[in-house]
Amino acid sequence: MNYKTCLTLLVLFSTNLIAQITGTVKDKSNGEPMEGVNINAGEKGTATNEFGEFNFDVTNGTELEFSHIGYKTKIQNAENGMLVKMIPSVIESKEIIVHAGLTDESLQKVAASVSVITADRIRESVAGHFQTLTDQIPNLNWAGGTSRPRYFQIRGIGERSHYFGEGAPNFSVGFVLDDMDLSGLGMVGQLYDLKQIEVFKGPQSSVYGSNAIAGLISLRSANPTDEFELKASSSVGSDNHYGLRSVVNLKLMKNINLRMTNVYHYSDGFRHNVSREVTDSNKREEAFSRMKLSYNPSNRLSILATVIYTELENGYDAWAPDNNTDFKTYSNDKGEDSQRTYGYSLRANFEASKNLNITSVTSFTVTDLVHAYDGDWADSIFWHDNHGFDPAVEGWFYEFYDKNERNRANLTQEIRLSLSSVILGGYYKHLKEQDEATGYLFGGVATDANSHFDFIATAVYAQFGLNISSRLKLNANFRFENNTYDYTGTSQGVDDNWEGMALPPVWFQTDTSMMGYRTSLQYVMDKSTSFYGSLSQGYKSGGVNQQPYLSNESRPYGPETLQNVEVGLKRQTQKYRTQFSAFHGLRKDQQVSVSSQQVEGDPNSFLYYTGNAGSGTIQGFEWEHILDISPNLNCDASLGYLKTWVDKFIYFASEGVEMSGGDREAAMSPIITGSIRLNYSNDSGIFGSVRTSYKSGYFYSDSHDQKSKPYFLLNLTVGKSFRNTTIKFWGRNILDERYAIRGFYFGLIPPEYEDQLWLSYGDPSQFGMTLDYKF
Repeated sequence: MNYKTCLTLLVLFSTNLIAQITGTVKDKSNGEPMEGVNINAGEKGTATNEFGEFNFDVTNGTELEFSHIGYKTKIQNAENGMLVKMIPSVIESKEIIVHAGLTDESLQKVAASVSVITADRIRESVAGHFQTLTDQIPNLNWAGGTSRPRYFQIRGIGERSHYFGEGAPNFSVGFVLDDMDLSGLGMVGQLYDLKQIEVFKGPQSSVYGSNAIAGLISLRSANPTDEFELKASSSVGSDNHYGLRSVVNLKLMKNINLRMTNVYHYSDGFRHNVSREVTDSNKREEAFSRMKLSYNPSNRLSILATVIYTELENGYDAWAPDNNTDFKTYSNDKGEDSQRTYGYSLRANFEASKNLNITSVTSFTVTDLVHAYDGDWADSIFWHDNHGFDPAVEGWFYEFYDKNERNRANLTQEIRLSLSSVILGGYYKHLKEQDEATGYLFGGVATDANSHFDFIATAVYAQFGLNISSRLKLNANFRFENNTYDYTGTSQGVDDNWEGMALPPVWFQTDTSMMGYRTSLQYVMDKSTSFYGSLSQGYKSGGVNQQPYLSNESRPYGPETLQNVEVGLKRQTQKYRTQFSAFHGLRKDQQVSVSSQQVEGDPNSFLYYTGNAGSGTIQGFEWEHILDISPNLNCDASLGYLKTWVDKFIYFASEGVEMSGGDREAAMSPIITGSIRLNYSNDSGIFGSVRTSYKSGYFYSDSHDQKSKPYFLLNLTVGKSFRNTTIKFWGRNILDERYAIRGFYFGLIPPEYEDQLWLSYGDPSQFGMTLDYKF
């Protein structure tokens, strides 16, 4: 055998022994490709690219070692086209960290009822707005009457509206976006590029003050990182829906990173206006931008700045005088529910020493709101053809239009000192709100009105933690807060001759002090299971009644308090995570609508206003469970049970006429709320989920006894991932359920104007497609 023949055989033999092995590495928990996984075979090594792919010159069957920070090391024999699934080093590497408290803390260790919706669950739901996710959260409800949810109720406590004349801008449920206080402005609930949503249930006043007597909703977006990132998303769907979203993350220079998010969303709003022959009278046209800048000059100092701007040019046309369920409306006046918000927050953290951290949180927001609607819900043709109302015969047109323009500026500053297990802090808030309104105001007394609230809150707070033993921990919080209100109001009405007249001006000041506290005891049975019990008191600030003819004695109303006892269980294993909490709360000095005689001897001086005449109780439980059924299938479920009661109270509607309120369940308080979801995904990138939610009936208002009907909603998502592209097909309310989200009871139909129930309905079925792309 000659030299060339030997060399050829040797090369062929070597080729068979050493081949170029190709493969892909993915995260087993979510199926995402993993970049930067180290692959070793003896002294040889390589790593995966951005798509999780690798090439390695080794012999078939060679033992390969795959390693990555945060994942278990895996040994697998080499073979061409191999797929490697990396397992997180701890299932709890998906451990959820709660950020909305005074310190970051594991959900498993938070001694409170907290629902957390992670970024993964938000993406899987294909939800663009917080509204879509509310049914997943036990004992959370919201009131219709706006184009997006703005007013929330937790455990049966919370406002249903904030029309002109309904008092000061105090809210029972706090709403915070990236450290910015947007309570009562929940329409800014865009979800794209959010890190997670946290919903605290029960009194949170010891941490968040007077806007959190019932609980807190916190939305926190993703922070800038060192890695370049560019993502885009687009969607189309029924109801003329289309949307565009993008995220870019840049490293500007050493220790300085920038992240920018932009969102635009449009849909017609599911209404056909017969009077104006348009389909966009109830439109949702929403734009949102956010910029976050992080600066970490040293290991001891970190600064995070966030700026947002949102422009919601939404229409409002949600009511019909025939209560039809076909989403036909007849209004001839253009409705509007717009919101423009500019805001920023600045969070700085400085580690002064090993045991001392100093945190400063500053925020400022300016919001312009317009809420306008056709007050009679129809045009003259409708009233004539359906109810015989002829302006030529009656001598007047059945036409009403209400409009409220509101400007709110809100500045907050917080300084926090963390000394090992002790936290001390101070808080300052200055809120100014200017309102201009026209329409049927103060029960028809006024036609035009202006108001100005100047609100200042100052507070000091403390938190203390004590490890009684290795298994038993005690935590205590308290907060002392002082609120002052300066209110001025002017209004105009008409006299008996329908000529304009000025009504009595109002100028009033209030000054109240409140205290909230929370004490909890947590017992850690083992690394998977813990129990807790807590005692807390929350508070809601008092305010000023705006009605121009009220006496000075009836003008102010005081704070309301909620005392709450709660016990809970939290357990987490490799297969499931569950949490359960049971609570009992006592409401004191409840703020309710009452009436009394303002001028002794004047039978016409009985006026309605807000007073502290009520008391009541809340009790129930919340349960949430996530279960990994198999590597490809998981399930999550939630269940809320709520029993509320408002004690009977007495007031006088007119001279000698005694009226009573309460003595029944609270409004907007469904006894049962629940949801269940199945989620499937496989290694080929195919995924899908189906979720159903349930809500039992509840009273629409404290002023009448009309109730909603229970309902189920069913949502569906299916899709496929290809490397850096994901396509999703989705359907919401796919069974096209008709369900009411708000009900009013009053006389509308001429000529008798008999009281009857009027309903506004939630969104019907909608189907669409979303395309996500990662560059």
